[in-house]
Amino acid sequence: MINDKNGLLRQLLLEGGTYKSLYVHHPDAICVIDVEGNYVDANPATEKMTGYPPEQFVQLPLERLFCEEERKKREECFGRALERESGYFQASFTHKNGRIREAHITYVPIVHEDEVIGVYSISKDITEVRAVEESLRQSQQLYELVSNYAEDVVASTDLKGKCLSISPAIRSQASIEFNSTGIPVRMIGVVQDITERQKIEAALRESERQFRLISEYSMDLIARHTADEEAVFLFASQSSVTLLGYEPEEMVGCSVYEFFHPEDVPVVKAYLESQMKSRQVYTVTYRIRCKDGQYIWFESTGRYRYDQLTGEIAEMIVISRDVTERKESERRLQESQQRYKSLFEYSPASVYSMDLLGRYLTLNSNFELLTGYNRDDLTTMSFHDLIDPADLVNTIHHFELAKEGKPQTYETVVINKEGKKIEIAVTNVPIMVDKRVVGVYGLVNDITERKRYVEQIEKLSYQHSLILGSVSEGIYGLDENGRTVFINKAAANMLGYEQEDFIGQSDHSLIHHTTSEGTDYPAKLCPIIQTMKDGISRAVNEDVFWRRDGSSFLVQYTVNPMVERGQIVGAVVVFHDITGEREILRAKESAERTALAKSEFLATMSHEIRTPMNGVIGMTDLLLETELNEEQRYYADIISSSSQALLAILDDVLDFSKIEAGKMALEYELFDLNACVESAVELFLPSADKKNIALTYYIGPHVPELIVSDPVRLRQILVNLIGNALKFTEQGEIIIMIARQEMQTPSSLLLEISVSDTGIGIPEDQQYKLFQSFSQLHPVVNRKYGGTGLGLAICKKMVELMGGTISVDSKEGEGSTFRFTLICGERENEEEGATGRQVEQQVCTDESAKPDYNFALLKAEEEAAAATIEKTDSMQACDADGGKQNSSIRREGQLSLLVAEDHPVNCQIFVQMLEKLGYAPHVAHNGVEAVEAVSNQTYDLIFMDIEMPVMDGIKASRLIRQWVPVEQMPVIIGMSSNEIIEQQRERCLASGMAGLLSKPLCGNEVAVLLREWSHRLGKSNA
Repeated sequence: MINDKNGLLRQLLLEGGTYKSLYVHHPDAICVIDVEGNYVDANPATEKMTGYPPEQFVQLPLERLFCEEERKKREECFGRALERESGYFQASFTHKNGRIREAHITYVPIVHEDEVIGVYSISKDITEVRAVEESLRQSQQLYELVSNYAEDVVASTDLKGKCLSISPAIRSQASIEFNSTGIPVRMIGVVQDITERQKIEAALRESERQFRLISEYSMDLIARHTADEEAVFLFASQSSVTLLGYEPEEMVGCSVYEFFHPEDVPVVKAYLESQMKSRQVYTVTYRIRCKDGQYIWFESTGRYRYDQLTGEIAEMIVISRDVTERKESERRLQESQQRYKSLFEYSPASVYSMDLLGRYLTLNSNFELLTGYNRDDLTTMSFHDLIDPADLVNTIHHFELAKEGKPQTYETVVINKEGKKIEIAVTNVPIMVDKRVVGVYGLVNDITERKRYVEQIEKLSYQHSLILGSVSEGIYGLDENGRTVFINKAAANMLGYEQEDFIGQSDHSLIHHTTSEGTDYPAKLCPIIQTMKDGISRAVNEDVFWRRDGSSFLVQYTVNPMVERGQIVGAVVVFHDITGEREILRAKESAERTALAKSEFLATMSHEIRTPMNGVIGMTDLLLETELNEEQRYYADIISSSSQALLAILDDVLDFSKIEAGKMALEYELFDLNACVESAVELFLPSADKKNIALTYYIGPHVPELIVSDPVRLRQILVNLIGNALKFTEQGEIIIMIARQEMQTPSSLLLEISVSDTGIGIPEDQQYKLFQSFSQLHPVVNRKYGGTGLGLAICKKMVELMGGTISVDSKEGEGSTFRFTLICGERENEEEGATGRQVEQQVCTDESAKPDYNFALLKAEEEAAAATIEKTDSMQACDADGGKQNSSIRREGQLSLLVAEDHPVNCQIFVQMLEKLGYAPHVAHNGVEAVEAVSNQTYDLIFMDIEMPVMDGIKASRLIRQWVPVEQMPVIIGMSSNEIIEQQRERCLASGMAGLLSKPLCGNEVAVLLREWSHRLGKSNA
């Protein structure tokens, strides 16, 4: 029962009303107390009086405000208020600053539907008044002390010498007798004790003085009236001049009704007559005339004074104040409420309000018509009872966002009382009170008919597709959201799309996103979108459309709006290709030839540069495995690190050149995201441990395990960003975080990936240089940390190539956070999941030498390979000591290997690497020698260099596949630089190669590959 009352009280507070302006602007502190005695609301004046803001005041325990004695007074008065009896008491309370203040507190019951649901607390600060009273009391005590206990007689007289008082309260009546000579001989008198009367007179004078003090300085009008029908003024305080313009003498002796507005006289008289039988305080509001003739609103609070002897009404004591501003505020509030009510009730849309649990509180008649339920039924329901179960999850999601203060617009389906499904467009707006969300407004429009129109348009577009297919011009239609609803065959061919792929997509983001200069094309400037907004047909003589493969062509097009019943429901675009001019074609072909030549040159240079680099790196690695003194090892480490740095610079330059030439291709596949990130992180764990830096990563709970994207490019981006973070961080931590973001297209997945560090940070005025090619922030930084300035530029271009964006947040001295988005796909059902697993397995089978395709497998096998190498080293050490076994002699059941490599240094490095792993490989120096070796001996596995003189590795592999019997067919692993592999991948696989290895070769990768094929071929591992 109490909870119901408290809930009703809070509901009334939320709905507000005509009292709200008075409540907010009243100078006295007004609080609302529920039936349990708890403060639930307070007006702004409370903060001025107590020092606590209203939201903080209502949370305070009573012990912070009142002592135990004052709390007893409060509880007694509060109990009477719950019995519908107003009352007041005076109490001391503790201000926020710690000082004790005095207050006059009045409790008034809040009655709703003949039931007390709360109590108003109206408090006035009387600290200053009490201070004045205390000062007067002390002065009176001092006067009485002096006059009563002084040895001398103390008297006071008026200006004529008349005695007003004498101490010690003695007045004598005496006669004097004289002798014959005239000398007084005796005095006879009577003495009367008037001490008590003196005290009464002094108290009366003090009371009168205090009354004058209050009446003269009070801002309210204090008056006494006769208790009859005329209510004649017996006394009026000085504030009558300020409030009404009348001197008190002008009002005394006049009936109060002479100053009333004529319309208010009978109302006030009737009210006062009804109050004469009550001994309680009354309050009445009316209009009163000022001396200048204007009327203002007065609120009078008064009570009747009764004769102590007869018990009859003696007079009325009234305190009045100007409430004109309050009445005006109430009037404006009432007008505002009426306007809101009219808007709410007569809006053509269905309007309702809900609490934070989604239960309907108020609603208009249109919402009743939409749902088929009456108002009483709906106020006992929530939106969960109306929404179609298929759309309930999405609706709850938008409702939760609205509860967070974010307005929402979305479409859903409701089921009316008759069971009919109705498609609606919903707008949810949060209801804010004191910066807190207390509920949600909803506006609903029935879009069922509009949806049917769209379906009809789509149906018509399908029926007319045959007609449109015979037209040579490209034609496509858009709905009101800018998404394609139909496209003819000519348009699809010119744009490079299948018709079904283009339908449902935004044409602006697909074919009209960039100008001919390469800059972004703002949607607001697009003539097609402008026509859909204003309904004006437009013709464009020259513009650029973009094909699916990334190429562009010049078009001339017209766009016309589709109008249904006076409403724009879409647009039709008709275009044709105007790039037939020979100059444009020749320029395009020339640019393509230049790009092709550049690409071929880069591939050749990459191979030629990498060949000696492989020798340097390989020989250095072999040298480091020998017994060296400290100085020799120091020099060899420098050679190794410098070679790796030079190779990284070469990779950056070549990658950048490929991207600039448009030759960077993406290979999308289904892969394990966690394994991909883990492989990139583990690459830097040794360096991070060396610098005592924590390197961790976190993948959000809503990120799927398997995604469809390019794992190689994703790992390359992560490696660049983590490497940068590690380079510029001396202490602290590096965190990689992956979270899923909302995406408008349900079939796509948007991931946000961030790399945060606690490094040196980047000055704000230098951040614009970050993603520029060959850009360094500062020469000093460049000299200390090194780098080409291409890493972030390559990351930016790769991210954009994959459809995302990259940005940075950094503060100098505190660290940096690089964020990029990744648009990818995910497995939607079990059938697709099975397909993804098959693709992944195929990759592992055909390209097991490329570790980036299966990161989880690589991790486990690298550990096994490391153990294998350690074991092999131990065996070699034993052989060296004992001299009984030669590690170069192949054991029975071990893989037989052939190395086809034309470069002598690289060949020597690889052979020694295999010998250290316990193998005894044979060597061929070109493709012809490799074919001859296979024809003379059976090999289990061939490492085949792709680029060799006399005969290349691809042709040699093809011949081996053609001539060698199936039961003797060796496994062929291709070897070359990254650039050659990317260009020749399909040819290599088609020639029969089972996998590919990138140069320079890594011992761990080779060990993993040999272990894998030993297992597959049933051979023993070295």
